[in-house]
Amino acid sequence: MSKDLKLFGKYVMPSIIAMVIGGSFSIVDTIFIGQADGKNGLAAVSLTWPLLMLLMGFGSLIGGGGAVLISQCGGAGDQKRKQEIFDTTIFMIIVSSLVLFVSVFPFLEDILRFAGANAELMGVSLRYSQIILAGLVVSIAMNAFLEIVRNDGHPTLAMAMMVTGLLGNLVLDWLFVFYFNYGAVGAGIATIVSEAIIALMGVIYFCSPWTELRFTLKIFRPLLQEIKNITVTGLPIFGNMISIIAMLYMHNEQSLRYGGVDALAAYTVIAALESLGSMLLTGIAGGIQPLTASMYGAGKHKRQNRFGNMGYVTAFIVGIMLTVFSFCMYKVMPEWMGLDSGRARDLAMTGILISAPAFLLLGLIRVAAFYYQSTGNIAKSSWLIYGDSFLALPLCIFVLPLLWGINGVWMAMPVSRILLMLMLLYFWFGTKKKRKTV
Repeated sequence: MSKDLKLFGKYVMPSIIAMVIGGSFSIVDTIFIGQADGKNGLAAVSLTWPLLMLLMGFGSLIGGGGAVLISQCGGAGDQKRKQEIFDTTIFMIIVSSLVLFVSVFPFLEDILRFAGANAELMGVSLRYSQIILAGLVVSIAMNAFLEIVRNDGHPTLAMAMMVTGLLGNLVLDWLFVFYFNYGAVGAGIATIVSEAIIALMGVIYFCSPWTELRFTLKIFRPLLQEIKNITVTGLPIFGNMISIIAMLYMHNEQSLRYGGVDALAAYTVIAALESLGSMLLTGIAGGIQPLTASMYGAGKHKRQNRFGNMGYVTAFIVGIMLTVFSFCMYKVMPEWMGLDSGRARDLAMTGILISAPAFLLLGLIRVAAFYYQSTGNIAKSSWLIYGDSFLALPLCIFVLPLLWGINGVWMAMPVSRILLMLMLLYFWFGTKKKRKTV
């Protein structure tokens, strides 16, 4: 047990730190944009997030799917297939980046208009998203490399890569947003450059003696079966991104409908805090993923379950801490992000208080989804993730505002977590007799 606790800490702590740092990217950008451009800048950038996260979600799908399979192969001692999966993952990164750029860039203005960008917000939204889209291959490669490095047995290095990227983002945000006075556009440039730094560190890792994974010409001869395996395995992780995207898009739309630009700017603050908490809880889930996948690959199911239970307990404790933190910071966060007075600030404070209890259950659901994915139970993992995007959240976010207006929009997150928790309880206890004991 002591050995497993040490191993749990070795993987989970760096993963948590790395994910919190990843979530801090959006916090940092939001603070700089809010201070430079005020509520209109916040609102304009908020409209771009669902599209940009959808595109970067492909990095999570490819990298996450490949990383889980790489970890399983490591547990089984199959080095040959481990390299084949890596080759196929690199091929998928290159091809998906090119296809997505060509598919989206010509229609970017129409997409943003559909997302709700009006004449007042279109200019900033369009320029910001063009910059991020131009660096799409960097974003997808960064996400994939971080997943693979962590699952290849180097969680601390993955954390160090994220720390380096965040420090670079802080310096570059100040340089481009304030010194060169580029506003939100400068934040976009800073994001791409800092992501490129992380991706470059990944390239150096795969050329180093720390790993047996190597860039080879076989990336241009991908295995179709491994493309399928990577895609299927990565679907729950991609679904996690879809869940966040759905949350952003539906909240943006309903915020505009029930509270105008003030409510949309307020939600940008709420979303930044939710993103930080979500990334922290995802860090716990991502930390146990290589452990449970490796134990599953090695047939050590008791240890696999033990790591899963450690993840649930840790996630619940952290969820309590996040809820308390939100209650303590509800007045400070809007001011940090440029909303120091007026209706937008009041809406943001109220929204933080109402939505914060969602953290209590979010971690349990996130850990369960990642656990099921890493142990081959893709169906249950997908139900938890896609059930959020296409069932629980839409139901709450379109029904609750009919009863409580803009406060109903803020209530959607905690209420939808309750619905998903009921589903998870069914998986835990309602299907208990159907599970095999190993």
